[in-house]
Amino acid sequence: MRTFPKILVGGFLYFGCIACVGAAPIYDYGCLASSGPDLCEQDTARGLGPVFERSDSGGTNQLTAVRPFFVREFDTRRGSESLDVLWPVGHFSWWHNQTDWRFLSAVYHDPDSADPASAYRFWLLPLIAVGRSNGGEDYGALFPLGGRIDNWFGRDRVEFVLFPLYWHSELNDLRTDYYLWPFISRTTGDDVYRFRVFPFYARSEKKGVEEHRSILWPFWSTVRYDRPGSRGSGFMLFPFYGHSKTECGETWMFLPPFFRHSTGKKGTENIYLWPIIQTQKSKEQEKLYVWPLYGRRTTERENRRFWLWPFIWNRTETRKDRDVNSVRVFPVYHAERIRLKKGDEPVVDRYVSVWPLGSYERKNDDYKRFRFPDLWPFRNTAPIERNLTPWWTFYKYERTTVGRENDILWGLIHWGAETNGASYGSVFPLASWGRGDREGQQKDWDFLKGMLGYRRDESGTSWRLLYFINWRNRP
Repeated sequence: MRTFPKILVGGFLYFGCIACVGAAPIYDYGCLASSGPDLCEQDTARGLGPVFERSDSGGTNQLTAVRPFFVREFDTRRGSESLDVLWPVGHFSWWHNQTDWRFLSAVYHDPDSADPASAYRFWLLPLIAVGRSNGGEDYGALFPLGGRIDNWFGRDRVEFVLFPLYWHSELNDLRTDYYLWPFISRTTGDDVYRFRVFPFYARSEKKGVEEHRSILWPFWSTVRYDRPGSRGSGFMLFPFYGHSKTECGETWMFLPPFFRHSTGKKGTENIYLWPIIQTQKSKEQEKLYVWPLYGRRTTERENRRFWLWPFIWNRTETRKDRDVNSVRVFPVYHAERIRLKKGDEPVVDRYVSVWPLGSYERKNDDYKRFRFPDLWPFRNTAPIERNLTPWWTFYKYERTTVGRENDILWGLIHWGAETNGASYGSVFPLASWGRGDREGQQKDWDFLKGMLGYRRDESGTSWRLLYFINWRNRP
């Protein structure tokens, strides 16, 4: 089981690296194949538009892609590696010694792959689950016949026989047995006892804290609170009336859940025609909802508003050194801004997306990017960026501390300039041109990839004619 991802990964990498163009030497054949350093000072190589891609930032970050078959990314600074195979069919990731992968409905996790005796789990949902617990015990289950599974969706241990006839779960000190799940259940723990014959009768008690009872749920239910400072009791006769009173406050319900009024030490809360009108006022927050037309929730650090839920949102968050503001009109518009409270350049991060036309991103003054179109309505979702975004990005503009560049149709047309004054451009296969930095005399142009070409530098000028005829003039 542990060797399966390595065999699969090795096969894809072998054939992918054969097909993918190398990072040297530097060449430019438009969208067919190109190689050279990019604006982030990474050695890059591309081929067949978005299909083949390889980039290397001096060994700290590497990406190899043969889309749509696989994309591999390696980051030495984080000690992480990820591989997408026919995404979203398969995904593999390694972080230090931890291994995680999924392929179709198969899921695998190993927190320490260097230790052959470590805990692991393999699930083939919804039928098979096998693994080893942290205590070194092996387990397995075949659904719905029976078996045992550890760490199953928030439970420490689950055991079942002919599900739903019998089901047993454990969480910390709690032990729960289900018979004809979910109708009959019994839970025991150090201070907890629960019994339920759903929906006829249910009782839940936490000693010294609270006790709940219900008969023909949800029609009749009661509660008693025993914790000092919040002692009290309550009841609800659904769907007519409910009332509770404790040392902390009091609540009245009419035609629950549609009308509710609560008062207490923390403030007041009202609900009218739930979920349409909701109000709350306390030291922690203020809330006003007229759902789905308008809503506002304000806390000490955050202010959220919506209009025509869930389409229009505005959020402002105050942090120690910065303010974060985001506006979304889903799915057509999304904007985010981070503003420092101190500094010469207050806005350090900005993102604007007009879906599906394009998106703009800025990080300090170190990086700016615009691309058209942008068909994913969310910001920088890693699997989408690796696997799908290159397919639909027909135009991209990037600017870094090195320079700026425009790219159309994966390199078919591109032009740019560096901060030292050098510039370049290409319309494949018709023409290409370039100029050296401000201090140099270098200049070149080319027509039809060598049918007619010219170059001037410190050693003189040179010409090319009909691909094979070359001559040089000395200065």
